[in-house]
Amino acid sequence: MVVHKTFTNQVGGLTGNAALRKRERLRDEAGAFIANEIKDEDLISVSETDLAGGDLFSVTIWYKKS
Repeated sequence: MVVHKTFTNQVGGLTGNAALRKRERLRDEAGAFIANEIKDEDLISVSETDLAGGDLFSVTIWYKKS
């Protein structure tokens, strides 16, 4: 079965380094999930989405789950 996990955070109203730090924290959280919960061979894809208004940033991980 293919499943996904999405990590989302609000970045609206932030600019520059503050926005980058929030995005990097979310990437780190997603990376930790991958390292601790998914076997390398089960990882399918990782995608980032930054919505047009800039309010939300998300990282979605698609992976195989037995």
